[in-house]
Amino acid sequence: MRILIIMGGFFPGKKYGGPPVSVDNFCTLMNEECFIVTTNHDLYEKKVYENISKGWNERKNSKVIYLADQDYNKEFFERIIKEVEPDLLYLQGLFQSCVLPCLQLARKRKLKVLLAPRGELCKGAMKFKWYKKIPYIIALKVMGLIQNVYWQSTSEEEKEAIKKWMDTEDNRIYELCNIPSCSKARCLRKEKKAGEGKFVFLSRIHPKKNLLKAIEFFHEITGKVIFDIYGPIEDTEYWEYCESEIKKLPQNIKVEYKGVVAHEDVHETFSQYDAFLFPTFSENYGHVIAESLIAGTAVITSDQTPWLDLEELGIGWVIPIMQEEGYIRAINVIIASSQKDMECIAEKAISYINDKFEYEGLRKLYQSALNEIVRRR
Repeated sequence: MRILIIMGGFFPGKKYGGPPVSVDNFCTLMNEECFIVTTNHDLYEKKVYENISKGWNERKNSKVIYLADQDYNKEFFERIIKEVEPDLLYLQGLFQSCVLPCLQLARKRKLKVLLAPRGELCKGAMKFKWYKKIPYIIALKVMGLIQNVYWQSTSEEEKEAIKKWMDTEDNRIYELCNIPSCSKARCLRKEKKAGEGKFVFLSRIHPKKNLLKAIEFFHEITGKVIFDIYGPIEDTEYWEYCESEIKKLPQNIKVEYKGVVAHEDVHETFSQYDAFLFPTFSENYGHVIAESLIAGTAVITSDQTPWLDLEELGIGWVIPIMQEEGYIRAINVIIASSQKDMECIAEKAISYINDKFEYEGLRKLYQSALNEIVRRR
């Protein structure tokens, strides 16, 4: 099967969040002919990636063509479609600039489309810039561009959101969980001293990810704490609020912004910390949660992700965003924990993630769904 994926950003970019991870893991899992069309620079940057060439770039699991902004358009997409002759067009995100022209081309050329909204339609995400998103959705419907689209959801919540906003039937939605990255080797963990805690935030710095609230939790903490922040600064005004809040923290809390982590270094980075603090407003999946657990790092997150069983398994906490005391309590538990306590959490987390994702079963599930879509009238 030939699968064409058109998306705004891909590796070696570091600032596009989860979609490049999802797509890269998809290409590895499926072992199909995957062709990726993307831009030639990282998010909010103009500098062209080094070590890429014109035309198709060969990767282990796919072929990628990197386009300058002026070429990332409907005309070039049509040229690629004619060249590749894909069985399926796989789109990442609903509110991306490539989606409208791709849906127009798919209708024109009678091309099957699988669209993964990547959480953009979920409640927590839709409240941001809803005044732009709702007219756009209405326009797609009026133009008749989504009548023959098939949808990928990664959770029951996302399935219901797709049905609500896109007015589509159950049989056009395929629930296919995102594919986690495999750790190449067991990460070595740092020694843990009771009374001290190392916490990490690793995600896009954007109001949806709720970093500001994570910082505020530490006003009530008395132990010795390191809190390191990693991720692209997408909203500079929001980051200024975060910096202002950091300056108000007591001296026992050391907070530092560490920049952006390359995808291949994420597991090793997580392994340097006792817990991942992530009070996010909305995640349809949350690759970073999976990556934290793969590294054996406990997770303190909100109840707005699919990872709702962490607490009962003893590998993290799932807390409603408004229950600030719950986050403070979880942070204090981590600080009080011993080396032995953290080793126990790490073993449980790694065992859990290995049991949860059986890759051959996932491959068969995806293969069955894609074959069905291609065969459907």
